[in-house]
Amino acid sequence: MPFLIRFMIRHALAGFLLGMVGAGIAVSMDFAHLRSLAHATSLGWIGLGAFCFLMGLTFGGLQIGFAIMLLPYDDEGQPPRGRPVRLGMVPLPVPVRRNGG
Repeated sequence: MPFLIRFMIRHALAGFLLGMVGAGIAVSMDFAHLRSLAHATSLGWIGLGAFCFLMGLTFGGLQIGFAIMLLPYDDEGQPPRGRPVRLGMVPLPVPVRRNGG
């Protein structure tokens, strides 16, 4: 399987899992009375299932978008061959002036 297909599947699954965890936390903490609303109706599990699935789908798409936008490219606009390059953060000194002690 090509690298970019594996890359997108891996990031989609990671984002979907993150969305499902977020939905689980929101339901367990009764955020916006989601759990109360689901317990109040006989088919509340359909709403919770849709909520969890759509949260996973949204976060999966966001994760793919972030991962693609953060891919490194060389000067010709082609992705580098081999392992992906990890972008490190470099601290920059910021000059600060004190105003009168």
